[in-house]
Amino acid sequence: MFNRSYIKNLAKQRMSGRMGSAIAVALLSILLSGSVSGGFQFRFNQDDGYFSEIAIAMLPIMVFLGIFGLAYTILVGNVISIGARGWFLRYWRGENVPVGEMFSGFKHFSAFVTTGLLRGIYVFLWTLLFIIPGIVMSYAYSMTDYIICEYPHLSASQAINLSKRMTYGHKADLFVFDLSYFGWTMLSVITCMVVGIVYVFPYQYTAHAGVYEALKYDALQRGVLRPEDFGMVAPPPPPNYGG
Repeated sequence: MFNRSYIKNLAKQRMSGRMGSAIAVALLSILLSGSVSGGFQFRFNQDDGYFSEIAIAMLPIMVFLGIFGLAYTILVGNVISIGARGWFLRYWRGENVPVGEMFSGFKHFSAFVTTGLLRGIYVFLWTLLFIIPGIVMSYAYSMTDYIICEYPHLSASQAINLSKRMTYGHKADLFVFDLSYFGWTMLSVITCMVVGIVYVFPYQYTAHAGVYEALKYDALQRGVLRPEDFGMVAPPPPPNYGG
């Protein structure tokens, strides 16, 4: 179990005096990653002949927009969303990261697209079984973005597998971590997302990066993961001076 209160307090310290860039990245991530969507609804019955004709005429446009939206989410939204996670990871570590670095994922375009797509398919398939398995597995895959940002040489399946191993036994902790922001979320809704944009989302993203660091450190310390799993060079054995 990671220390939730410690991580959240440390996130506040990381944000102190440099909130502007975090707000910008959180806002751009929400706007550009495909998280905001809209839709049109038409009613079809015998009394709505005129509107039915309009709806039928617009159907090709709606199909095109749906396909375009899906393609955008896969090819652009995933890259921006994952890149934002990587930005907040560096932000958590105390780096002064330019806002533009959230788009650095396009340097590893194929890796980020494949990872986002594969993770999304897995969660969708688990959700088809039932809602609860979908939620559980979404937590199992929740560290994938940070892993692929930090180690873009890994394949999508490797990053997902490492996330599953890293979060093993911690899914309930991750759920409680998200639940601890419930009050802030309600306040964001009440204020038409103003509080969310200027404080809650940057705060939550920063703390979540801290959770990744804690889980990764714990997994390495317990031997659940090894440096070699990330493509890191294992530390040399201690010298044996004999005797």
